[in-house]
Amino acid sequence: MKNLHITLILFLTTVFAQISMSDINKVSNQQLDKIKEELQTNSSETSLDESNLDIINIDEIEIEPDITSQVIDSKYYGYNYFQTSVNFFDNMPAPSDFKLGPGDEITLSLWGETNSRQTFIISREGLIYYKNIGFINLSNKTVKEAEILLINELSKIYSTLKDDKNSTKLMIELGKLKSINIYFSGEIFQPGIHLVHPFSDIFVALVQAGGVNQDGSLRNIQLVREGNIIDKVDFYTFFNKGTSSPFNVRLIDGDTIHVPAVKDRIEIEGGVIRPGFYEILANEKVTDVISYAAGLKARALSTITIDTVIPVISRSSDDNALSSININLKDTDNISLNNGDLITIREMGTVDSKVEILGRVKNPGSYSAINMTLKDILDIAGGFDDPTFRKTILEDKIKVLRPNSDQFYSIELDVSYKDADQFKLEINDKILVYEDINYSNSFTYRIEGEVANPGTYPLNSSKITVGKAVALAGGLTALSSEKNLIVKQEFTSIDEEGNKTTFSEPVNNVNIDFEVGVNSVIIASPFENVVRVEGNVFNPGLVSYQSGLTMSRAIILAGGYKPNSMKKRAYVKKANGAVDKANLFRGRTKRLSPGDTVVVPVNPDPYDFDVTTFIADFSTTLANIAAILLIVDNQSD
Repeated sequence: MKNLHITLILFLTTVFAQISMSDINKVSNQQLDKIKEELQTNSSETSLDESNLDIINIDEIEIEPDITSQVIDSKYYGYNYFQTSVNFFDNMPAPSDFKLGPGDEITLSLWGETNSRQTFIISREGLIYYKNIGFINLSNKTVKEAEILLINELSKIYSTLKDDKNSTKLMIELGKLKSINIYFSGEIFQPGIHLVHPFSDIFVALVQAGGVNQDGSLRNIQLVREGNIIDKVDFYTFFNKGTSSPFNVRLIDGDTIHVPAVKDRIEIEGGVIRPGFYEILANEKVTDVISYAAGLKARALSTITIDTVIPVISRSSDDNALSSININLKDTDNISLNNGDLITIREMGTVDSKVEILGRVKNPGSYSAINMTLKDILDIAGGFDDPTFRKTILEDKIKVLRPNSDQFYSIELDVSYKDADQFKLEINDKILVYEDINYSNSFTYRIEGEVANPGTYPLNSSKITVGKAVALAGGLTALSSEKNLIVKQEFTSIDEEGNKTTFSEPVNNVNIDFEVGVNSVIIASPFENVVRVEGNVFNPGLVSYQSGLTMSRAIILAGGYKPNSMKKRAYVKKANGAVDKANLFRGRTKRLSPGDTVVVPVNPDPYDFDVTTFIADFSTTLANIAAILLIVDNQSD
């Protein structure tokens, strides 16, 4: 099975290598045939054999811990609510029940018949001192109560404070406030005494103290005042319903906030919106846990699995400490949950219900096969109601490939469009719609340069040679010749993002009998009065052409051979791409044509002994010596 999927992947990679992702289903007839062949020789199963795969347990992967992961784990619900900073107190109005105490700063304003503004700091004894009045005790008074007290006291020297006609107004404003001492005990990150803002409630106080650790309860936090538990807070009511119960009681100096350890906690995973660990209270059921996890996902199954941990006091043996049960959600009201239980809600698997259509349709892809005929799918895929597009479809050559009992696509059915409404589809059918290539054939070639009528020409069914293409273009001008004809072939590739790239490659050794192909480009180059010398010469570049110019003479005009030149391997590249190697005389007799290129390669390893070159050089030397001796001998006669 594994080899089958590798084969199928390689096949599809080959088929679609030159097609963009947006056009991946718009395949040609030849590709449809290949797909059909592959489907008929390989299984249609697309799932991997899990027995051949290595299962990786994510819990066994060691992840280097960081400070954040040691402080809080997001899988434990609610604890990250306390991981924040509080900096909004300066903008908060004083609560109506806020009571003044030692260290608090107040500003006393009088206006009307008498105008003044003074600032006081309440002493440790809860007193302020007012000139001509003496000490006034404001300890444990609300702002409103303090204002009434000060009106009574100051009316002794400002009679208009109680005069309705010519009254003097009095107002107290809070300035800097003394933090209060709150004790924290139990499962919090920083137990002990903390200074917190006097406006704080239990939630804000826990934030200022660093928050609750993951062993602490969020559902039974206790506020202790003067040795008595005066309030218990369940933060789940705030986190899930937004109720204000955690904020109903204002803290006072000397209060204690106690966070007991979690008693019962379960885990829920799978088809819920917020899987994780949740604390439960006595008598809470599976439905309560699901609500804490923000509810079920749309694809959740109704049957769940509960892996339960039997409490120590209820075990007959530790060997039977774990158990499990499959149960429908509607029957879970009678199921009691224990500390450490795991609720697994699985999600729906894939269900085969579709067919796939490929080829000459406007919208290829997968469609539901439920209660659908072949015509229904063809019409949905589009193209048959478009008169112009429909002409490009082979309506009588629609193929349906169907898997057999072994899931191989060995069943091939031919259907015409006119009979498609009577054809009943089956799940996993593959529909192949072929294109009428004769209708949409727009193959062309192009001719450029020194011809009478350059341009793009259609490539019909008859063979067109280079000579015929030149004739159809009106023939060559006086500035070119058959030796100057160059043929290139253009190719277009499309990457995965749909970007097209066009490139061309020259066709070598072309003559007038060469048959032109799709996207061929014929270039009639003009005459040139130069040749080019490239490679290992002293002065590479253009050399003026003169009648009878030889290869060796062109090399001399380019400065001659540089050291380590491979003289015997020098060659001439013609304008039409043909290559002509040097002869035994190193090009002394090889004549060039205008536009030719002489190439002198360099020896990549000049220290290797070249026997052929040595013999050739030695033979040339002997021939020269023999010629000199012959001349001397003739002169002596």
